[in-house]
Amino acid sequence: MKTTVKNAVIGLFTLAAVVFGFSAKAGNEIPGAELISAGTLNSHPVFQLNINNKENAKFAIVIKDETGEIIYQESVSGVNISRKFQLNAEDFEKSNVRFEIIDLKSLAVASAFNVKSNMNIINETEVVKN
Repeated sequence: MKTTVKNAVIGLFTLAAVVFGFSAKAGNEIPGAELISAGTLNSHPVFQLNINNKENAKFAIVIKDETGEIIYQESVSGVNISRKFQLNAEDFEKSNVRFEIIDLKSLAVASAFNVKSNMNIINETEVVKN
């Protein structure tokens, strides 16, 4: 009986740690951060990153490839920050890219976006009887 109570207490502590751990992580996220595809320029994809923060803050924008190697890094500060990034099409087709916004005050990743390239070629043939 003592082992059952002990296991139940350990289970409750584990459950509480998991629930509160996820809640704390969600609080760091920037709710207005967005990454959108802005089309292409000279056959290279362009992305626009918007950080819609209400208070003046400092962030680091880090772009990594799928191996974790940093492709680009920049420190920005202000309110309602917007940046456009053009990626090399050949490099982008070979690997996935991750955009991270790091809050420089807490040194935590505030938002992250994974971008994956998919190329689909559609060839349609239509036959119509006259």
